[in-house]
Amino acid sequence: MTLSKINSIITEDYLKNTKENLYFERKRAKVSIQDLANEIASFSNANGGVIAVGITDDGKIEGFNNYGINKLNDFQKVVTNYLSPTPNYKTELIEVDNIKNEKDNILLFHIEPALNFIVRNNKDEVYLRQGDSSIKLNAEQVRSLEYEKRERNFESEVLKMSSIDDIDLEVMEIYKDKIGATNLSNEQVLKARGFLVEDNGKLCFTKAGMLLFGKNPSVYLPSARVRVLKFEGINFQVGTEMNIVKDRTFDKCLYKTLEEARNFINSQLREFTHLNQNGIFETVPEYPEFAWYEGLVNAVTHRDYSNTGEYIIVKLFDDRLEILSPGKLSGFITLKNMKTERYSRNPQIARVLTEFGIVRELNEGVKRIYSEMQRFYLKDPIYSEPNQHSVLLVLDNNIVMRSKRKNETMLKNSEIEQKWENLNYQERQVLQAIYDKGEITSLEVAEIIDRGRTTAVKLLNRLVDYDLIVWTGTTKKDSYGRYIIK
Repeated sequence: MTLSKINSIITEDYLKNTKENLYFERKRAKVSIQDLANEIASFSNANGGVIAVGITDDGKIEGFNNYGINKLNDFQKVVTNYLSPTPNYKTELIEVDNIKNEKDNILLFHIEPALNFIVRNNKDEVYLRQGDSSIKLNAEQVRSLEYEKRERNFESEVLKMSSIDDIDLEVMEIYKDKIGATNLSNEQVLKARGFLVEDNGKLCFTKAGMLLFGKNPSVYLPSARVRVLKFEGINFQVGTEMNIVKDRTFDKCLYKTLEEARNFINSQLREFTHLNQNGIFETVPEYPEFAWYEGLVNAVTHRDYSNTGEYIIVKLFDDRLEILSPGKLSGFITLKNMKTERYSRNPQIARVLTEFGIVRELNEGVKRIYSEMQRFYLKDPIYSEPNQHSVLLVLDNNIVMRSKRKNETMLKNSEIEQKWENLNYQERQVLQAIYDKGEITSLEVAEIIDRGRTTAVKLLNRLVDYDLIVWTGTTKKDSYGRYIIK
């Protein structure tokens, strides 16, 4: 049963069992007022969240009975007496049964991110939430944060031409189910989270709300898209040498953009079969999926959306995958500390994508990209900041050696070796796919070349005419028939 009237996620089970993370912290009622003030400031300076006071670290509801009403009253004044400027927050007193089965209370602080200012404590110190703890920033980090805060009001800007009719109803239902708010209306949820606001008597989306829940965000924010390009070869050629073989753009709300881009990229990446040390044939992808998908999620979550002239670009080359995200690294994050530190340029977007289960809450994403690449015996990922206004992630796939080994094996077939140079890119691509898979259907070929089934059948018939593959069906319409290497 939901305990909070402000945040429908907060149930007794959530308070007791949820692991502390970027958005949630437990504190015993005996915590010092100064420490509590520092925690509130740290949440405000980061992505916001909930602090539950009166609960032990291991989830036992201790309450306030043992500490007196004065302690409870003091806690409710902590923001006024210890923090400046005042963060955007709400307190909520929840009646509960404590571990002694007595009627008691816990105090919830619901904290919103400070979008364009820094919250300091009474000692002029700055704290920031990092993973499941709060850290005190040094002078250099504070200066970086001050600079970044001036850019963080993008999310709360109102799109005056938008309306409640712009809601993507399908995504709203998914979100409400994720946060346990299926009994609330779309309007109630969006207004409670600050994504739908009143402007001159009309309900309008904020920019963050449109990116997260709008059915056509690109109408209002044209650069809010992901473009995926696939190239033949290892370089980008232009003019008569143009070598783009696939070009797809995704510009729906962020949830659907990530889902559709992920499916498309997966369909374009190759798999390789090799004999492992146990003498068993094993199939592995070009890259570990976590590595490139986490890179894409980070780009969508942390890019500079105020840069209206740029969009996220994913490039698939034969030997590498590149993800270019508009905007330099945010806050005090640098190329040197990005594996251990975390700061979000778009805290509202980051929080909702976390609630969707897409964004990782702790500082594990970038670290795991490194470990996954190592696990696949691939080079470490390469991060850079081209021209100091974008972030580039490059994943090398070692495909040169993989392709060489695969082609050497395949070209031992004398028929293929004799005719290989006369095949075009798509014919070679399909022949390699048949060699890898053992057999293939025309529908699978259509997916590989991103064309209709008719085009796929024509390509397969050419390979049949080249006497390289054969059709195994009894008739042309035999649903059990497959194309195999001759």
